[in-house]
Amino acid sequence: MTDGESTARTPRRRTGADGVQLVKISDLARQSGVPAPTIKHYMREGLLPGPHRRTSRNMAYYDARLAERVRVIKELQQERFLPLRVIVDLLEPAPSAQIRADLDELQRRQLGALAPAVRAGGLKARRQRGDAARRRSRTDVLASLQISAEDLALLDRLGLAQPAATRGGDPIYTGHDLDLLEVIDETRSRGMGDLFPMEILAPYVEAVRTLVRFEIDMFRGRVLAGARLPAMSLDEVAREATALGERMVVAMRAKLAVAEISAATPKKADKAEA
Repeated sequence: MTDGESTARTPRRRTGADGVQLVKISDLARQSGVPAPTIKHYMREGLLPGPHRRTSRNMAYYDARLAERVRVIKELQQERFLPLRVIVDLLEPAPSAQIRADLDELQRRQLGALAPAVRAGGLKARRQRGDAARRRSRTDVLASLQISAEDLALLDRLGLAQPAATRGGDPIYTGHDLDLLEVIDETRSRGMGDLFPMEILAPYVEAVRTLVRFEIDMFRGRVLAGARLPAMSLDEVAREATALGERMVVAMRAKLAVAEISAATPKKADKAEA
């Protein structure tokens, strides 16, 4: 590598009178992976300070530490779906890229408070059928369902089916845990066990967990952003949103599955040519 190449690839830094390392906005964009126009937008919204030093009308230098702050802002937008007006309060003062621990903990507590409502939303259909109190002991599951002790051990390790309580020393399965056990049993009863072997559960869990985190982070972001909500309590909103979200996912999954299968199926013309 020549000296010219080294200089071209390395941000040209200057040091301010206060010892701060300074870079151009193009260097901030390159180091943070965020386009310069977006960085300027963050500045207009008050998330970033303006130039630390301006040498001419068209030449400005910025605190090099802001690159990390820009990355964090972008991550909070993409991963938590938080609007800029929430992020500006969540972050410590610039040039820090640290999230305020007190506000982050408050947000997490708010999300945790929604857990019972989200859980209840998934139980809504069972309540309507009048069987919300369904429960089965481990002994009953092993005796009446096509589920083995090894299956239960795997499901426990994956956090998918864990006993909620014990009755006379016999673990009890309820709620979503029991739902999953009965779905597995029904799958095997219909002769489709080989299509859904237990080995697929681990990657399936990761795929579904990604979807769940997306949904919860989006919901939290919208609530914290002051989204217009119906005239009902937050737990009722979470319950309704969970039920509607489940229906939306089922509908989209069916639509996308048909599209994928159709795309993979040879057309009549292709068969004729073959």
